[in-house]
Amino acid sequence: MTAAATEGPPVLEMRGIRKTFPGVIALAGVDLTLRSGEVHMLLGENGAGKSTLMKVLSGAYRKDDGEIRVGGRPVDIASPRQALDLGIRVIYQELNLVPQLSVAENIYLGAAPTRLPGVIDRRHLAESTQALLSELGMDLDAHARLSTLSLAQRQMVEIAKALRDSSTSLRAGQASILVMDEPTSALTSREVDQLFTLIGRLVARGVAVVYITHRLDEVYRIGTRVTVLRDGANVASHLLSDVTVGELVRLMANRDLSEQFPRRRGAAGATLLSVEGVGRKNVVRDVSFTLRAGEVVGIAGLLGAGRSELARLLAGADRSDTGRIVCGGQPVIFRSPADAIAKGIGLLPEDRKAEGLVAGLTVARNVALPHGRRLSRGGFLPAGCEERLAAPIVKDLRVKATPAQEARLLSGGNQQKVVLGKWLAGAARIFIFDEPTRGVDVGAKLEIYQLINRLTDAGAGVLMISSELPELLGMSDRILVMRGGRIQAEFDAAAATQERVLSAALGVNEATQPALSDMPASDARRNGVEG
Repeated sequence: MTAAATEGPPVLEMRGIRKTFPGVIALAGVDLTLRSGEVHMLLGENGAGKSTLMKVLSGAYRKDDGEIRVGGRPVDIASPRQALDLGIRVIYQELNLVPQLSVAENIYLGAAPTRLPGVIDRRHLAESTQALLSELGMDLDAHARLSTLSLAQRQMVEIAKALRDSSTSLRAGQASILVMDEPTSALTSREVDQLFTLIGRLVARGVAVVYITHRLDEVYRIGTRVTVLRDGANVASHLLSDVTVGELVRLMANRDLSEQFPRRRGAAGATLLSVEGVGRKNVVRDVSFTLRAGEVVGIAGLLGAGRSELARLLAGADRSDTGRIVCGGQPVIFRSPADAIAKGIGLLPEDRKAEGLVAGLTVARNVALPHGRRLSRGGFLPAGCEERLAAPIVKDLRVKATPAQEARLLSGGNQQKVVLGKWLAGAARIFIFDEPTRGVDVGAKLEIYQLINRLTDAGAGVLMISSELPELLGMSDRILVMRGGRIQAEFDAAAATQERVLSAALGVNEATQPALSDMPASDARRNGVEG
């Protein structure tokens, strides 16, 4: 922490910021002060107002009331262009990239160098991009098409795009404010280390960073100060040296979450799902396992281990090349997701925005989407049937929205609840949860864990893929470890440890593996379970 970070004049002051939407007070007079050369952590549960506050700062939303000062001067940020001119850069949680364009074209979108008016200088573009990627320590090809990259690599492109002009802002003498909203949600340990090293270099040069995260280990790893929001209002602002993790959790959730993983383990029942030698195009290879009623089976693995690809096979999104799937004692062939849904299988996908929601539709319609055949009468949906289906789900899951609201207006955690709600509204008995708590706050995580208990108590089976190793250990009855598309190992809950799961995921002897207690917290959590 530098003296400038704690004592220098504010580079940004937001005072009494208010923002309302129909029926919702999103921000109720929020204050935020940011100083040059600091990483200011902005915390709060989903729906607390964090992203809304940053959208006001970025010009995406107009504030209803309050004052914003940048570099001591009052400003009226009426558009994203004005925010950019003020040196404000925002990396949103949901990526804003064009899959059909190259890495270079995405990074310099709207600002590509030209040889003649309207003619892009391709050579200069590629050289500038590669130089920027090298400076940022990113191992990416400037010419690669974005659609060929992994989610983690796309996240790095988004970061490079936002950081493209940070040094330019500093050289021009402007305030340089960088906002990062959950930037590590899809990154590997190595990429996280690169990002944090980069943040350290930017902060040393005077960049002021606002960092939004639900991962509390990140808060203390890179943060200087912290501000907590709850229900659209300020709760507290502290130097991180003056507040503990437990105090932050209580400030965010307004309750003590002492039981982090409240798994209720009981006797497993009949076999709901049997997977026998299933494979597809060498990304899933000869996978066999069973899932029984009342059971949570966790799946761990490194990046590229084949976990999500397996989930897609079981949900009918892809077809297997080998093996067979047995549901309820009967062999099945899934030609589409509709076939899997008809057999009582529901998938919560890893990328909820692209694969789990139709953002422009209402909450009610999203919940009803898989159930059109059941709801229709003569090929038509009766008036109000979607709202009647969704209303109890919205209430039961405590979604902070009405059934009539568009899903795109919800926070990430509430969108996740809507995706879950689709399957609670039907007859699903086999639930495949791929990263169910990614981008979800501590309170909402607990609600999801309690929901898993309710499902298994009612005789459902849950297949849970997670990049959070403590989550897998805390909530699973058995853990399958994938490596290279295969099941590398299987552990009962009583026998599973972080060291054993990590060793199996890496394909090394446990005796040669460093103790997780000797590793950084982020590595201990991510290294064993990326995928």
